[in-house]
Amino acid sequence: MDNPVVSNFLKCLVSDAGVCKETLSAVVETAQHRKISFITHLFKEAVIEPGRLSRLLAKQCGLPFLDLDTLDPSHLPVHLIAGRLLHKYHVLPLWQDKGKLGLAMVDPTQQQAIDDIKFHTECSIEKILVEPEKLKRFLEKIEVKLNPISSSRATEFVFACDQPYTALKSLTTESQEVGGIDNEMAIIQYVHQLLQSAIERGASDIHLEPYQDQLRIRFRIDGLLYLAVNAPVYLTKRIIVRFKIMSQLDIAERRIPQDGRFQIAHLNNRNIDCRISTCPMLYGEKLVIRILDSKKMMLDVNKLGMNEVQRNSFLQALRYPHGMILVTGPTGSGKTITLYTALNFLNISNMNISSVENPIEIVLPGINQVNINPKIGLNFSTVLRAFLRQDPDVIMVGEMRDQETAEIGIKAAQTGHLVLSSLHTNNAVESLVRLANMGIPSYNIASSVYLIIAQRLARRLCSYCKVEDKLPKKILLELGFNDHDLQEMIIFSAKGCQKCTDGYRGCTGIFEMLAITDEIRSLILQNCDVRAIALHAKKNGMQNLYTSALAKLRNGEISLLEMKRVIKD
Repeated sequence: MDNPVVSNFLKCLVSDAGVCKETLSAVVETAQHRKISFITHLFKEAVIEPGRLSRLLAKQCGLPFLDLDTLDPSHLPVHLIAGRLLHKYHVLPLWQDKGKLGLAMVDPTQQQAIDDIKFHTECSIEKILVEPEKLKRFLEKIEVKLNPISSSRATEFVFACDQPYTALKSLTTESQEVGGIDNEMAIIQYVHQLLQSAIERGASDIHLEPYQDQLRIRFRIDGLLYLAVNAPVYLTKRIIVRFKIMSQLDIAERRIPQDGRFQIAHLNNRNIDCRISTCPMLYGEKLVIRILDSKKMMLDVNKLGMNEVQRNSFLQALRYPHGMILVTGPTGSGKTITLYTALNFLNISNMNISSVENPIEIVLPGINQVNINPKIGLNFSTVLRAFLRQDPDVIMVGEMRDQETAEIGIKAAQTGHLVLSSLHTNNAVESLVRLANMGIPSYNIASSVYLIIAQRLARRLCSYCKVEDKLPKKILLELGFNDHDLQEMIIFSAKGCQKCTDGYRGCTGIFEMLAITDEIRSLILQNCDVRAIALHAKKNGMQNLYTSALAKLRNGEISLLEMKRVIKD
């Protein structure tokens, strides 16, 4: 076994308890095969008497052993931990003193249990070993005294809705009278449940918006905001302070915006990064928490939503040794994911990749990432100059915001570096105008920019419940389809089921790729207007955003309503 505690315990069982090596080997092999804790499985197999086994384990681990029969259940601080956690991890709080919590448990190697209890209670854990059967009987005897927020009322507050993502019921003022609100543990547990609920529902952001009579909490799911709950106004300050403490922000400062980060341990044993931003409003501070779930963000070129031609064009540009690739689109169009997917594709051991961002969205091992800090003069242009002195192969600039940053990025692209960045324009061709308006000469644009990607993010129809949308032929022809398309095409619309949000599940990108060919370079140098460049690109096979959206509509990936929401003809 890799765990030294377990390895030493195995030796102890052989030498002190006389257990056969072959028996232990079989137990170890079964535990590994089932992917469960060896010690937990050892108790189930009853290799030796459980009481003796617990004492030997306590001695080997240097932990105290306790006979639960000596305790009075009524004196235990069971209110500190939600009942579901007590039974899930098979643990029991024994005492609390000065930030320390004595925790009765059977298996001291349950690190997930320790981490989760520590998160809920904000106490350091002192493990105390007990016999499994006695702990089981003890838990059955106890009527867990849950506080109002962490009990069934919390379930009603956060989770109890018949259809996912609909508005949830508010807490009534009745819970304020119970007295549980004064218990900070209630707020800690509620915030944890709120985060877990957002993660389970696939939310990318949580918005906490204070008003005169309520705290409105909304989840952004697949690009749209959905009301999660209208929390009572008396909870506002406590919930916001809790988030600020988790992010190590100044809880006394409410006059200026603040930014921070924290991690949360999700139920399926993975850590999820969260980025928080505060902003003072009329009735308090508004908080936006960005959930950066790396598992959900599959940084795979094949998962972006590009068709085969677009994907090949993208990969070809990424293989260039130098030049600039620009990704453009409005806020929330998925530019960040496209850029990080490109970095992930390029991230091999013989490449020196550096990025400057504001803020860092996703932490990528192997990438040298810098978070700008304008307060101390650490801005995009300053960091870019530093990068150029550090022998980079690839540079990613979070956004081309000003002339100085654009000029340095263009210079880097012309001197043997591959530069990736983003712009805020409506389509690919308009990016050329944007660069010109920032003071970049046309000859520098033509010689450095190799590919411009415009994109939008559309909600994908749920494959479980989407239904055929029988639209009149006239409407389909007006959209841009031809008679041949109509013979085999089925248009779908959203319905809604338990597996999705209003008939949608996940997102897909809609892309427009402008490859800067020799002909387009010539047009740029001639200072031709965007219409001429767009017309030339279309004649040479470029799919604009509208035609790309039509293809996804024809393939049954998106609905007509969703297409009209994100694409303007």
